[in-house]
Amino acid sequence: MCKRTVIVLAFFAITSLAYNTAYCMSLNLTSNQISEAVKYGQTHRLVSPKDFAEPWVVRLNEKSGWATLWTPYHNIAFKAKKAAVERRELSQREILRALHIKESMTFVVSVFGEYMEFARGYNAILYSEGKTAYPIYSFFPEFAEPSSFYPEEPAFVAGCVYKFSIEDISEDISQNSEVKLLITSPEGKELEFVFDLVNVK
Repeated sequence: MCKRTVIVLAFFAITSLAYNTAYCMSLNLTSNQISEAVKYGQTHRLVSPKDFAEPWVVRLNEKSGWATLWTPYHNIAFKAKKAAVERRELSQREILRALHIKESMTFVVSVFGEYMEFARGYNAILYSEGKTAYPIYSFFPEFAEPSSFYPEEPAFVAGCVYKFSIEDISEDISQNSEVKLLITSPEGKELEFVFDLVNVK
C-alpha cells in the first residue's frame, strides 16, 4: 500500500511541476500539497465534521445559513480523515477519484426555511473576476430536516449542492482573489457568500 501511495505521489510531482505551489486555492495539486492534505485529514481524524470543514466555510448569521467550498485539497483531506477513522491508509484510487473534483467548483449550501419543502427551486449564480457562471449541476432535497431551532423559526434546514464549470469561471481560477456565490430562493430572498481564495487551500 505504501509503495503504491509513493508511486501516485511521484506521478503528481512530475505532472504538476508547471503549477504554482503557493498555499492558496489550487485545482492542480503538487505532490507536496497532496501529502499535506492527507496528513491534515489523518491528524484531524477525531475532529467533528463541523470543525474539520471550517477552513472552507463561509457563515452568515446563525439563522441565515452557511456555504462550504469543496476544493481538491479539502476533498482529499476529508477522505484521508475517513480512512484514518477506519484505521486504514488512503488508497491511490481514492486519491485519484478525490482529485476529479477539480473539473468543477462545488459548493454545499445550508439554508433555513419555515416548511419542509422550502428548498425546492433555490437558484445559484457564481461571480468571479467579472464573469457570471450558472450551475452545471444543482441539487436540493425534496424535504428539509428539522433545524436546531425547531420548533421555533427557522424550523427547517436543507443542504443544497451547486457545481460550476471551471471553464465558465476562469482560465486559471488560482489567479482569482475571491468568488461570490449568490443564492436566491423562489420568493426572491438572497444570500451572498464571498470566498477569499487566497486563504483557502
